[in-house]
Amino acid sequence: MSIWNPERKRRSRDLLLATLVALPPALAAEGMATLDIEQFTLRITDETGTISHVLRGDRLQQFDPLGYQRTDNPRLELRVDGAVDWIWTAPLALHYPVEQRLELLGLTEGVRSARPGRARSRIDTSDVTINTETQEVSTEARATRVEPGLFMTGIGMHADLPADTIELHRDVRTVYSSQGEQE
Repeated sequence: MSIWNPERKRRSRDLLLATLVALPPALAAEGMATLDIEQFTLRITDETGTISHVLRGDRLQQFDPLGYQRTDNPRLELRVDGAVDWIWTAPLALHYPVEQRLELLGLTEGVRSARPGRARSRIDTSDVTINTETQEVSTEARATRVEPGLFMTGIGMHADLPADTIELHRDVRTVYSSQGEQE
């Protein structure tokens, strides 16, 4: 049984209002969309015409006056030498094409494909910003990295995917195992 507490109700209302104020306008601006596509695939090429990344999703809404696109259930494939290197997924994303920035909102998973000499790796976190040109990824949230023989968790992360570096910022805990990861 809970007891009604007006202070707790006021704090909850204030938190909700602060969240609504901080959200980008497009999240509440259905009628402002200049383009609305369901089950889409967007292929982006580099200056040589090679596909550098692919963005897929259940729905894409474009908001020209605001300069970004909203994507439901996005899947971002970052490619290297024509092959998928990393796949990032989340429930929602805001894509800023001019800035070459994708903001994945909510629980986010990044999976690096295994290659000869390199193990599969997974990162679980939330609220990730990806620079699609440089393939740099960052978050201020807790991030957990798992790969065979390694488990790392910490708060805040920066990854330079082409350089194959992933840094956790603070409160980092690491477990190494000679057994490897069993999936």
